[in-house]
Amino acid sequence: MRKFLVVLALVSFLSLGCSNSDSSVSSSGNVNLGSDDIQLLSKLVPFDGCDALLEHLKEEAMERVGPYGLDNSGYPIWISEGVARAMPETAFATEEMGPVPTDASIESDSAQSSGEATDFTGTNVQELGVDEPDIIKTDGNRILVVNDGVLSYIAVNGGNGSLTDQIEIETNSYGLEIFIQGDRAFLLGNGDNFFYVEPMQSEDGASIEMESMHYGYNKPTAQIIEIDLSDPFNLEIAAEMSISGSYLSARLVGNTVRMAVNSAPNQLEWVYPGGPESEDRATRFNRELVEETTLEDWMPNYELSSGGVTSSGPLLSCDQVHQPNTFAGFDVLSVLSFDFSDGLSTGGGVGVLAGGRTVYSSLDRFYIATTKWVEPEMTEDDFEIWSESYTTDIHAFSIGIDKPAEYVASGQVPGTLLNQFSMDEHNEYLRIVTTTGSPWNERDLSESQLIIMEEQSDVLVKVGQVGGLGKGESLYSVRLLDDVGFAVTFRQIDPFYVIDLSDPVNPTVLGELKIPGFSTYLHPVDENIVLGIGQNATEEGRTLGLKVSAFDVSNPANPIEVSTWTMDDANSPAEWDHRAFQIRDRLAVLPVQSWYGEGGAVLLEIGDDGEIAEVGRVSHEKPEADTSSDCDEINLDILIGTPLEDFVEEIGELSGPYLQLCEATDIGGYGESYCEIINVVELDNWFGELAEVLIEALGAGIDDRIEQCWPSSYDWQLQIQRSLFIENFLWTMSWGQIQSNN
Repeated sequence: MRKFLVVLALVSFLSLGCSNSDSSVSSSGNVNLGSDDIQLLSKLVPFDGCDALLEHLKEEAMERVGPYGLDNSGYPIWISEGVARAMPETAFATEEMGPVPTDASIESDSAQSSGEATDFTGTNVQELGVDEPDIIKTDGNRILVVNDGVLSYIAVNGGNGSLTDQIEIETNSYGLEIFIQGDRAFLLGNGDNFFYVEPMQSEDGASIEMESMHYGYNKPTAQIIEIDLSDPFNLEIAAEMSISGSYLSARLVGNTVRMAVNSAPNQLEWVYPGGPESEDRATRFNRELVEETTLEDWMPNYELSSGGVTSSGPLLSCDQVHQPNTFAGFDVLSVLSFDFSDGLSTGGGVGVLAGGRTVYSSLDRFYIATTKWVEPEMTEDDFEIWSESYTTDIHAFSIGIDKPAEYVASGQVPGTLLNQFSMDEHNEYLRIVTTTGSPWNERDLSESQLIIMEEQSDVLVKVGQVGGLGKGESLYSVRLLDDVGFAVTFRQIDPFYVIDLSDPVNPTVLGELKIPGFSTYLHPVDENIVLGIGQNATEEGRTLGLKVSAFDVSNPANPIEVSTWTMDDANSPAEWDHRAFQIRDRLAVLPVQSWYGEGGAVLLEIGDDGEIAEVGRVSHEKPEADTSSDCDEINLDILIGTPLEDFVEEIGELSGPYLQLCEATDIGGYGESYCEIINVVELDNWFGELAEVLIEALGAGIDDRIEQCWPSSYDWQLQIQRSLFIENFLWTMSWGQIQSNN
């Protein structure tokens, strides 16, 4: 009995596995800080040659190298006697994606195209005219989807679609995103390469045992793949380029792609001490390593394969690399330009010696916010002081039509940025919302503020500021639009702020609204209605599930939450990825998924007054399979009052399998569910002396069998991730299916 019970309980268990703070603002809404509150960051200076660049890198490294090498220089895996002892997480988290089946399921209502000019929606982007890459793209006549390293081409005819071809990207790539234009597609993403490092040798050739343990590391690689789309039935890879570094993000303006790549130095063959007594020796050896380095050890390189020809070399020339006026690390932040009409090439590039983090682009400027270098020897007290006074550097690059990006100016703001929506450019002013402190700062000590900067010569200079946003709270969302801005902070109650941006020298907070929950994405529907997508919460701050709010901002001094739509115990990919949200003609499409696995998409109609009405739902779930069986279901209640009563109670507390009793001639089974068979003659192996009790209660014959079946669980590959409108049809995409809906 115990064995049978343990099996059932284990499987059932596995199936289940699946304080108030006030925000205060001055009467004018302004916070006037002294002239020294933001340090001016002067224009970056390019190096005048490779010798100067290498000398600078060595000098900075010699000041910081120690017994464990340089911080942020790699992710070593210690190996002792051939056994890996620990492996830190890779630096870049990725989302697991299921493959698109080779017979890609394309479902359609039986409806035909109207024959008029194709009307479609593209990716939901931050700036009109500035395209952003995504996992799905359309031009109204075709849909391209990239999923788990497979690119699928779907020809569209009204509400019908046909999968013409798929091509597998064989490189070790993940997180691929698409740009399409004409007969070309660019796929952008990352890949990892693992390198083993041999033990170091002393001058006499003997291995240094203690200080040089055998180790390895992951080296991220940015990937760009050009796909020839000219023959939809025969997709081909036209060119591939790999770059030593990590892909951050990209934008497409006109024909030109601007791509940001962050590259750490090559992992040097550091000596690591076996204990404190050998740290001095390891430091001396590591200093010698730094002295022997060349530019290849520090600078990113590329490898390009096109037309059967492979070339490689430095990604940037030395005079394209710029130096900040204060040390910002050994990473190289590169902005690369690729022209669709020319195909993939080394293109133009410009670099900064700093680590990149957040990317925003207007039509003529490309901005990157960079991170600070954390000194390895910093004490806990020093780190706290450093964290409280943390600043973020902003670098601006001009992106003229059909020209490589050029570095133009830099500035500095206090605190950290939330995401790309923290930046916005309007009328040649850069508006930035930041939260005080470093990314590791205690949020109950933080405060958010909006800063307006102007490009004066080669410096981004602060010309206006307003603070007091969410004291002691975290910033959850920002949206800056022409002359008005919105921000949401949260700890227990969500203050929704409305900010007047009409006067760049004198921005003011016009009004705020405190409501339960918070919004992590804000989307303007019109000049009066703003949608907020996030989580509902109790007044104590406990989240309850998905919430969509409609804010009426027609009176900025008195914003009102006029309508809400909620779904308990649920969330949406749109909460953390704005590209998952779609809207056309006030009909919003929102992917939803419950915390228990069920998912789909909800269609919400937004009235002129902001009233939210659910008008439909879309699901990719297949109809339930026929689970009829010629066996008899077992009701365990028949065991109550027998020595097996505890078994009934335990199974009742868990989500157990479906049990049925089958005669020898019964076909059995339970739809598509997996069933395990236990022959009655074998029950004594499971239940011992109590087998007779069970057999008698069931009325089972010696030739009968018990089947325990586990109904198929929800297929996570059918959770909807994206949606597109093409003419009168709504196309929805999950990891395993494309579906058109009338």
